[in-house]
Amino acid sequence: MLNQKFPSIIKNKLFLLTIILLVLTIVLAVLFQSRIFLILGVGGPATFIAGFIFLLLWNIPSIPTKVEIKADPKEIIADGKSKSFITIQLLDKKGRPIPAPNDTEVKLTSTGGKLESAFVKIPKGKEKAETVLISSRESGKIDLAADASGLESIDIKLNFMEKPRYCMHCGTMMKLNGKSCQNCGKTPPSGVDTKSCPNCESVIPVVAKFCAECGAGQAA
Repeated sequence: MLNQKFPSIIKNKLFLLTIILLVLTIVLAVLFQSRIFLILGVGGPATFIAGFIFLLLWNIPSIPTKVEIKADPKEIIADGKSKSFITIQLLDKKGRPIPAPNDTEVKLTSTGGKLESAFVKIPKGKEKAETVLISSRESGKIDLAADASGLESIDIKLNFMEKPRYCMHCGTMMKLNGKSCQNCGKTPPSGVDTKSCPNCESVIPVVAKFCAECGAGQAA
């Protein structure tokens, strides 16, 4: 952490020194009312030093100050297998992406679902790393947070949506735990003979006119 703060400390000191030298140049030039003094006295060296300092300031790199999390998508089905691709990125104090000065380990915590990796490493020279969050079977909003030593974190929310279920008689979306269709009043067909939905390849009863998983109509 000390190594990360050191360039910022130098930058602040040099910036303050530059301002002091420039102010001193102007004050002395006004007091002596002489352009020669400005060129040959303190003014000339001060201007040269100020220019040199500005060159140093230009070359001092920024450092990461916070961790940003992005999820794509932020809404996934609560079926225990849907995935959201998580990107962890380093930002500077102005919110711009910035490469890691050293290998940076980030710890991820989630209030729901399952992370493929709870610890990700952003390699030195890289701006980001990725992992995957797999949904649970419980619907609702969850929190996802990142924590890296010395860096500010930004939490985000994801939504696990209730898995859709369709009436196999009329194709209307049904309540997940509904025993009968609220549209046609029929109960889902049953039987040992099954077929595969041509749209999503789910296994459904052979008499089904619509797929219970995707709602696609089935050939007669």
